[in-house]
Parts: sequence; structure tokens; C-alpha cells
Amino acid sequence: MKKVITKKILVALLFGMLTNSIVGNNFRNINREIPLIFIKNTTGKIIYEKPGDIYSSNIKEIDFSYLENGYYTLEINKDFHIEIKPFTVISGKAIFHPKAEKTVFKPVIRSNKSKILISKLNFEAYSMKVDIYYEDELILSDDIEGEKLIQKIYSLQKEKKGNYKVIATVNDRKYTKEFSL
Repeated sequence: MKKVITKKILVALLFGMLTNSIVGNNFRNINREIPLIFIKNTTGKIIYEKPGDIYSSNIKEIDFSYLENGYYTLEINKDFHIEIKPFTVISGKAIFHPKAEKTVFKPVIRSNKSKILISKLNFEAYSMKVDIYYEDELILSDDIEGEKLIQKIYSLQKEKKGNYKVIATVNDRKYTKEFSL
């Protein structure tokens, strides 16, 4: 099973690199974020947040002793994906549950002149909603159903200069990209 998933990830990454080389560097506005480490409680409330090192994300540096006994999730939020690591705290010690760990791939939202490109690895085939706003007014709403690899290009009207916002909603998470034409 792991080999199949690994091959799918490799194929998707190669496809993404191929797409990037075809499209060229025209889509320069890639979602770039400072990696963050979050701890959330069972209600999803963030109770701990700190900037993380994208290359090490050393969990051993986090002090779990201040947390009450209970179930939590540690999220390592990187540029293109989020690593989710569930754990339980008992008497100030964190016990991680590796079998319950998962990775959520974020949608990549790029803009170039009057085009918007949205791509996302979507192995679980969750639906994604895309809303595009022009000057805070909704101009397009698109529901994308169950595709394993999402790749959409939206064309904007070239003469409509101003501020745009794209909100992609998937897995109860919102991803936002703002830009101007």
C-alpha cells in the first residue's frame, strides 16, 4: 500500500514539475508562508503556535508539560502541505499516535496577468470549493468534486483592473490568495 501511495506522490510531483516547466515562470506568485507549528485541542482551537524550521520541525523542542491530560493534534504547516500528528498527553508527557498521522496537501493558487491557476493533490478525492472575489464582490463560485489531481485555470477579464481574492475551501480549511491586476 505504501509503495502505491509513494508512486502516486512521485508521479504527481513529476507531473507538477512538468507543468511548471511548460507554464514557465509566468506564475511567480506561489503561496509562500513561514512554516508554523500548531497544537490544537479536540475542538480545533489553537492553544500553541510558533514559527517552525521547515527542514527540522523538531517536536522534541516543544514543552508538552503545561498541557492538561487529553487528546491533541500537532500540525506542521509547510508551504504545500500540512503534517498532522495526533497525540495524547498523560501527566505532562506526549504520546504520539504514528498510525493516525496524515498529510493534507494544500491547494497551490497562482496568478499571472488575467489567469488564475489552482492545483492540488487530492488523494482522498475531497470536494473543493473555489470562490473568486473582485473588489470584495463574489464573481465566481466553483465546486470541484472528487478529483485526485485538481488543476483548474480561470480567466479574468483583462480590463477589470483592481484587487482580487481567491478562497479555496477543502477539508474544512480555507486557503486564501490576494493579488491585483
